Amino acid sequence: MRTKKTAVLAAALAVLALSWSLLIATRTMIPTGDYADKLEAAQRTQACMEEIRRLKEELGVPINSASDINDTGMIGQDYSLITTTLGNLEAKRTSTNPNMAAMVVDMFHELELQPGDKVAVNCSGSFPALNIAVMCAVEVLGLDPLLMSSFGSSTHGANDPELTYLDMEHHLIQKGLLTHKSDYISIGGQEDVGKDMDPATVETIKTRLTGYGYSFYYEEDLLENIRQRHDLYNDYGDIRCFINVGGNDVSFGNSKVIVYSDGGILTELSENDHSTGLVQLFLADGVPVVHLLNIKSLATAYGLPIDPTPLPQPGEGGVYYQYAYQKGFAWAGLALAAAVFYLGRGAFRSPGKRGTAQRPADGNKEF
Repeated sequence: MRTKKTAVLAAALAVLALSWSLLIATRTMIPTGDYADKLEAAQRTQACMEEIRRLKEELGVPINSASDINDTGMIGQDYSLITTTLGNLEAKRTSTNPNMAAMVVDMFHELELQPGDKVAVNCSGSFPALNIAVMCAVEVLGLDPLLMSSFGSSTHGANDPELTYLDMEHHLIQKGLLTHKSDYISIGGQEDVGKDMDPATVETIKTRLTGYGYSFYYEEDLLENIRQRHDLYNDYGDIRCFINVGGNDVSFGNSKVIVYSDGGILTELSENDHSTGLVQLFLADGVPVVHLLNIKSLATAYGLPIDPTPLPQPGEGGVYYQYAYQKGFAWAGLALAAAVFYLGRGAFRSPGKRGTAQRPADGNKEF
């Protein structure tokens, strides 16, 4: 009986294994349902980057071909007077892929954000191409952002003092390539007040940016800065998502947890984190966070190449596609496995007890 039971189980498993193999062998790649949104966001991002490259040439801002190997114009200097911290060059070049905008669209759709939803956005100058990608995704999906940006930058970001990220943003708005202007700007860097930056250079940049009409935000106490920003965002309305780009101090406070997180969509802290930053405050509010910092791990997760050369064109990358399966093989496998169990059901029955009927004891006669 045990041999028959084993044979039935082996036959059912073989049927399921065959159906699974056929399911995998016949699967195909098809565009995701939001392919058009992703492509449009990537195309807008590419157009913005091309305009910034042209602007750099016009202004005589150098493009270092040794570090900016794809000649994007989105990679800054090794060091400058507004450089804040060390940045990973491979991550910076990875972020210049215009299809990063498609990745952001994918995250927004996963969070089921709808046109008109209010979102809080915080950007530093460290990833100018990614800032642009986020804003292109926001605009393609019709979201309503409150945007705060700082101009300090880590190495190889928008750390050219004569062309900060906010100078880029202002130019793109003037050209009609972006719509949403930063609502508030700050220095960035250490404690968001540029303690690690050259004061004279900071003052020159502040004067130039406020001349564009930007509202300058300054608060010396970091925790008070974070609290006030959190209030400003919440006063804007029902915030459905907080989007953080880069490593601005106000995003994490003194956290050592978020900085090393893989990023992407966060709904809770991965560890017990008692520090106070905008990320932690929004998570405590029950508001999901799109955290864009550790770029190489994000690229891998969304089917985009790390440090690619040449730079991919809009529409290239796994983020645009999903597997389609011939579900008939799965249903057929389940049906056949069920049939095997039904036909072999006798092997699973317990054997009945055998023997002669016993006579009742005296005084307990049966009639």
